[in-house]
Amino acid sequence: MRLFRLRQLMEKRGLGSLLVSRPSNRRYLSGFEEDDPQEGETSGMLFISSRQAILATDPRYAELAKKEARGFEIFVYKGNFFEQIVPILQRLPSPLGFEAMHLSYGLYERLKQTIIKNRLLLNLTPTEYLVEELRQVKDQEEIGLLKKAVSLTEDLFNHLKAYLKPDLTERQIAWEIERFIRQDLKAELSFSPIVASGPNAAIPHAVPTDKRIQSHEPIIIDCGVRWKGYCADMTRTFFIGQPDRKYQEIYNLVLEAQQKGMETARAGVTASEVDNSARELLKSKGYGEAFLHALGHGVGLFVHEPPSLSPRRPSQVLKENMVVTIEPGLYLSGWGGVRIEDMVLISKDGCERFSHLPSHLEYWIL
Repeated sequence: MRLFRLRQLMEKRGLGSLLVSRPSNRRYLSGFEEDDPQEGETSGMLFISSRQAILATDPRYAELAKKEARGFEIFVYKGNFFEQIVPILQRLPSPLGFEAMHLSYGLYERLKQTIIKNRLLLNLTPTEYLVEELRQVKDQEEIGLLKKAVSLTEDLFNHLKAYLKPDLTERQIAWEIERFIRQDLKAELSFSPIVASGPNAAIPHAVPTDKRIQSHEPIIIDCGVRWKGYCADMTRTFFIGQPDRKYQEIYNLVLEAQQKGMETARAGVTASEVDNSARELLKSKGYGEAFLHALGHGVGLFVHEPPSLSPRRPSQVLKENMVVTIEPGLYLSGWGGVRIEDMVLISKDGCERFSHLPSHLEYWIL
């Protein structure tokens, strides 16, 4: 079904064939799960046309490719990749699209020279976000895997509720997150955890430091479990001790903005409309300048992928079975910040929140 949809899109874009080099797109289309080993190295590329679906890989990955990439012809090359793939290129109809946002200039030049040297009637055409366009709408298998990843992330946050205490450093907490995911949950990390306490919480993508967490300050923790390739992304803001009036005001306002975004999110609404519903609320309360990022983003094989719930996406229309985050945040320099993030499934009538963890303030006071 995925190849069928891709071929329809290729025909619409006027492509005879497509070279897929990005690992996540390769996995999405073929089922071949191996990541690229190093910067500048590849564990395989796909060549797709209306009649052909080929995975070119080297002997290190041949057995895995035969097992996982069902329905694909496995072409095992030895030695120079570009010299070896000439027989494949000879079979492909023109033009040959390539992933311009992933294929490096150096590899593009070598591919172009291979075509010229062998006098192949094959024009190269750059494409952007072709496979990613398909990946925005999730199938039932993907939705199930994403829900499982979120469920495991809930286990992690409940563990953190019992684990957090004053004097732990942000780095210690980040390490405990990684340990718990790998050892207790037998899973992988979606991304390196964000642990930001006190004034550090005013930095949306703060890197954990040796700062010790203290009572009476916000502690933003943003992390997620990756399950069978699919990512979860969740944020909660903890507080140790009795919160003062300012913290309660900021927290409840962020929570209200999240609820506003979830009420607006549904199929047929634009991404910018969803963002605007939360942004205007925060602006009306005098905190518009403290909301420093888009309201949310797609999640799947990557933790950040299209669509983006951004004010700069007025033409991006949400579709049924897209999975996005709703994550408003307020960040006040010198004081800290609050962010609340959940993943939701877009439907015709609204959205389904994956997480069953409470969001209200009292649950996250330790």
